[in-house]
Amino acid sequence: MNEEIENTQEEDGLFRDKIFDNEYEHTEVESSEKSLSIDSNFVEKTLDEKIDETMFQKYVSTLIDTHPRLKQLNTITEAGTFPKINKSEINEIYKIVTQSLPLVPKIEIFSIVTTIYDLSPDKFYESLSNTFKTDLIDELKSRGYLMKSNTLF
Repeated sequence: MNEEIENTQEEDGLFRDKIFDNEYEHTEVESSEKSLSIDSNFVEKTLDEKIDETMFQKYVSTLIDTHPRLKQLNTITEAGTFPKINKSEINEIYKIVTQSLPLVPKIEIFSIVTTIYDLSPDKFYESLSNTFKTDLIDELKSRGYLMKSNTLF
């Protein structure tokens, strides 16, 4: 009887209820082989690079902790949340840090600041002024990245 109703519903253009007449237990399982080997393009950082990275992190963290404005933008509010940072404040943070630490590469500053302020790197980059973006791209190109890219942004 249920088959007759089901067939009649399908013939009449009515479809079965997807919630009650589901076939979740009949889903296909992807059984392709997984590899846990390290990608051949991966290059581990040298000891010097690891030391430099740690030093840069320390310099930027110390600056943010000692600079009143930078610390204010990274301090938890009474409500228990971090203050929202707008585009002008992102540019202010980046400008203060890059000007205060001219020997620290801008790429590392970018990375460290996004981590400390828990900002999305894409949003952070998008909010930067064109001057800062150009500086970052020039530094990336000088390191051998983006060589095939013809555009600035």
